[in-house]
Amino acid sequence: MKKILVIYASAGDGHKKAAEAVYEELLYQKSGAQVMPIDSLNYTTKVFKFFYKRTYIVMIKKFPWLWGFFYRFLNKRFFFALASPFRMIANTVNSNRLEGFLRKENFDIIISTHFFAPYVISRLKKRLLIKSRLINIITDFMPHLYWISPHVDAYVVASRETARGLEDMGVARERIMPLGIPVRRQFSSAASRQQARAGLGLAGDKFTILMMRGGLGVGPVEEVLVRLRVLPFDLQAIVVCGHNTILRKRMDAVDLGPGKGIKVIGFSHNVAMLMAASDIMIGKAGGITVAEALSMGLPIICFNPIPGQEWGNTSFLADNNLGFKVKGLDEINAIIEDMWRNPFSRGELERRIRQAGRPGAAGDTVRLALRMLKI
Repeated sequence: MKKILVIYASAGDGHKKAAEAVYEELLYQKSGAQVMPIDSLNYTTKVFKFFYKRTYIVMIKKFPWLWGFFYRFLNKRFFFALASPFRMIANTVNSNRLEGFLRKENFDIIISTHFFAPYVISRLKKRLLIKSRLINIITDFMPHLYWISPHVDAYVVASRETARGLEDMGVARERIMPLGIPVRRQFSSAASRQQARAGLGLAGDKFTILMMRGGLGVGPVEEVLVRLRVLPFDLQAIVVCGHNTILRKRMDAVDLGPGKGIKVIGFSHNVAMLMAASDIMIGKAGGITVAEALSMGLPIICFNPIPGQEWGNTSFLADNNLGFKVKGLDEINAIIEDMWRNPFSRGELERRIRQAGRPGAAGDTVRLALRMLKI
């Protein structure tokens, strides 16, 4: 029986969501292979796992400018080369358990949704300690040098623009597959807008705005929400606070006035239903969130993206006329009012977004893996 590993790192929710989508598809397609999903950080030292996750969270919440600086700094070949020895030492010292696990299991194919594991796997393949084929799924729309490892057999990327960026970084074209970022099946078979609103207890006839700031619930959510009061029409807002309990308490206390309602939600496992119910989304430009919205035909207003990978995702949407990149809060209300006043233009935008979406990316990725295994 063939053995397949789906591996991610729990540094942010997106990598895990992409892994879940691939794992779900592997089970759905009933390949007959033995499939195992794991968090790679569970196979590292406790100190490494703690700081790997906490450093990212603290930096994007407290020092986003610093995160953005290092992201751009390390995407330049010279500085990336200077930092590589430190990366090698940190990964080598802390990945002994992961290496031992991979050598013991010797999977036929490994599908990764984070750049940490491919680095470790490539070292093992170079030393001929494992024979696993390796698929590396890049979960953002613009690549970074950190995603590249020398013994990756195939890169699954979000778009042709992502593929060109990876080629410019020296990856051979034949190893790049622009299949899209994997999303779960619910994003290709969601309820209609009216059904979704009824299921969520929302008014069926009101313009509906979805506000999401990712699993951490960071960003000026309250400021954006309060400004919706001045819009000259009835509306309703769905506010997803993620794991941020303090934000949820503050949102529960907000009143937008007559004709404007708010539904406040914590972390949600039913994002497809929330997107199906909405006319537009104000949110962070995480790679998975963008891929999900594209699959649903949902326009996104990207405000205050986290410096680094979200800058690239935001630029992808704006450059391809698939979403909105704004600098100030006043621009958000102007876009929403224009969308409300011009339903035909909104319909055209939604159609264009659906054409760019890849709701079948998880299935295509699994079929690629099975072809590589000759199943």
